[in-house]
Amino acid sequence: MTPQATHLLLTLTNLFLAGVTLGLGTVKAFAARHQREWTLTLTASVLLCAGLIFLVATPVGYRTVGRAVHSPNISGLLVPTLTLVCVAHAHALTQLWQPHRNSPAALRATALRWGPVYGGAIAAMTALYFHAELGPAAPLRFAAVYARVPDVVALHLIYWTVLITTIVVTVRECRSLSIPGRPALVDDLRSALGWFAAAIGLNLLNVALSATAMIGSIAGPDRLDAVAQSAWLATIASCVAANVALASLMLRSRRAERQDRRTLKPLLDLVSGESGASKAASALRASGLWPGLNTALDLVAVMAAVHDGAGRLSPWWSPLPSLLVDRLAADRTHHADRTAHTNRTALTDRAGRRDAEWNVTAAHAAATLLHAAQARDSFPPAPPSPHRLARLPGSDVEPHAERRHLVAVARHLGHPLVVEAAALAGEARTAGQDSQGESGGRG
Repeated sequence: MTPQATHLLLTLTNLFLAGVTLGLGTVKAFAARHQREWTLTLTASVLLCAGLIFLVATPVGYRTVGRAVHSPNISGLLVPTLTLVCVAHAHALTQLWQPHRNSPAALRATALRWGPVYGGAIAAMTALYFHAELGPAAPLRFAAVYARVPDVVALHLIYWTVLITTIVVTVRECRSLSIPGRPALVDDLRSALGWFAAAIGLNLLNVALSATAMIGSIAGPDRLDAVAQSAWLATIASCVAANVALASLMLRSRRAERQDRRTLKPLLDLVSGESGASKAASALRASGLWPGLNTALDLVAVMAAVHDGAGRLSPWWSPLPSLLVDRLAADRTHHADRTAHTNRTALTDRAGRRDAEWNVTAAHAAATLLHAAQARDSFPPAPPSPHRLARLPGSDVEPHAERRHLVAVARHLGHPLVVEAAALAGEARTAGQDSQGESGGRG
């Protein structure tokens, strides 16, 4: 391939990847503006930085930026600087993804330990660049063209040292990551993390080829411009792998959000009732500028509506459905194995098989809400009573587990034990109302 064809191919490839990466970063930034989560914010930032790398590294972008700031090779400094920023973002993301390491104290400790490394390297690289005596622009060939300039060699040595160190640390974090949550979500994250680790690791190939081009240009009679340009192919492959990881994770996340919203729909209908259904639907339609497109915001709106509806059912909350759920679960377990003790976190059927979907806290909440909704439709609110529940079962779950808990509650609404417990509690309430009426009549 001729140098002109190579130049054109790299230009078109860089511009395409810049457009894709900046587009994904914009989508993530829009989502982060509504959800205000550090992981989303950092993901958006790393994608935007990666897009900028491809823009300024593209030969036309390289020269345009150089002319704009009157420093022809300034992009030779911007590319490694932005690369270190991207790796720093990835390093922070691997820590935020681990529940035992994303506390404020742990994050501060990491920032104090690694902040000076990144900041010091960028400051030293900047000082060396402006001290170096450089000539015309050399897009994608900066390391080879100026291999005999000591300041450029020192700049790259600092860059490669910090980059290799942080890549090794980040890849190790990805491989040892402990991910809590639903099995399907864990599988999705692990698949994305494999691509993510590969994307970060491919930068090592860029370092190896760039170092070969620099050393060969110093030692040999000819510059190894072709080797320096081929090093950029490793960066392109790294970007593709990173985009696959983040895009697949985003698409899978949207799919899971749509599925959870569908799962929560019966629960929302139950707690809203006929009179509140239209009001809840109006609130959900007003939850975003494009309903159905921002699935995360839609899901948050559904969860908020469920909480509001459950709160309006509080006059009918009763401890009886939870007690009946425990009794029925104990009876089923007793029939399965007369010598076994009641299992509070799992359930066995009559054949002794474990019910993997059973969650005792979600079952308590589902039975309480099902009974309360039935009582709302049949009886007026009862007067204040010391036997009324003050808090709904599961209301003390951690914020990060709230979505999983509500989905579990929705799935338990149709469980035979939950339905039976709510029915028995309703019969007991009816019997109590009848006995009160008879007592009043005799009085």
